Amino acid sequence: MKKTFSLLVCLIFCAGGAGAVSGIEIGVKSGLIDNYNQANLNMADYNINQLNMIGGQLYFSRLPLVDLILSGDYSWRERTYTIAGQPFEFKLRDMAVTASLVYPIKLPVATPYIGGGIGTHSISYEYIRPLSLSLADNGIAIPETSTFFGYHALIGAKIDVSTFPVGFFMEARLSRVNSPGEDISFNTYAGGIYLTLP
Repeated sequence: MKKTFSLLVCLIFCAGGAGAVSGIEIGVKSGLIDNYNQANLNMADYNINQLNMIGGQLYFSRLPLVDLILSGDYSWRERTYTIAGQPFEFKLRDMAVTASLVYPIKLPVATPYIGGGIGTHSISYEYIRPLSLSLADNGIAIPETSTFFGYHALIGAKIDVSTFPVGFFMEARLSRVNSPGEDISFNTYAGGIYLTLP
């Protein structure tokens, strides 16, 4: 994350006040996944409903009528739980690559947008348990690592900074991931900074 931020700062100063003719913006973001619901993942009495998220995106604004956002997001939860009086280390990771079409509403200072898209979610799990701890006997069910197709709706806004080719954005997504049985569902709230390429 520090390397990405350093690269972004370097690009900002190298670009100076260059005009935005490419219609391409590169951004970094971080946020929170909330209301995470996966029916075939059961952690006994514990509720896994929030994950951390970081990511990057390319925003293309030169298409007719709509804009295109290509995103790569990494989400995770890493905790040590106490199951039957014993420590149970658990990690959940989701690497998502998504494409979204959004309709922008260009205003003097900000550009709100709304739309939807599709993507893939590579969801993996890691855990360390004591040999004497039975997962099934304690109500724990952990699926196999898999990649699934997903879709989402989103709403967001970009805010330009007039003297530099940079700006800020915020976004909310409602996501569904097709998995065996019941779909995985969650909401994502993120914000970040973008650089307009010359």
